[in-house]
Amino acid sequence: TACINTAITNITLATTGATGATFSGLPAGVTGSWAANVATISGTPTASGIFNYTVTTTGGCPPATTTGTITVTPLNTIASGTSQTVCINSAITNITLATTGATGATFAGLPAGVTGSWAANVATISGTPTASGIFNYTVTTTGGCPPATTTGTITVTPLNTIAAGINRTTCIN
Repeated sequence: TACINTAITNITLATTGATGATFSGLPAGVTGSWAANVATISGTPTASGIFNYTVTTTGGCPPATTTGTITVTPLNTIASGTSQTVCINSAITNITLATTGATGATFAGLPAGVTGSWAANVATISGTPTASGIFNYTVTTTGGCPPATTTGTITVTPLNTIAAGINRTTCIN
């Protein structure tokens, strides 16, 4: 298994009695070569997917064949984070961020009372902030190739206050 646009670990296959080998089913960017009784598969895959390859020796009696699989994982993506302003102790509008290639997400910088979750390729931030301030959050995908990150801001304003009125009594002379 490899990430797209990242070199695979070379696959080396020892042969005997062969004078060469043919290769089929390799992902774009990956090639096969044969030298000194060793078939080598190497390169940097430029397409994602599951590739079932076949290596067949040439020369010798009879040709020998082996198969294997190279799984190329696409790059993770995550939608751009958003910003919003809410009053303290008022629920935020859920922030939903579409992801691809991930198996989860981590969340940092959220205000108290607000949490993040990930399910079915969507990272969701929801809740009711219980602290005021400016909170710059970060969401990072987990699993897949490589992690993707986005940021946004949740601004939580404190409740308005006003001093108590003063009762005055005035005498008329």
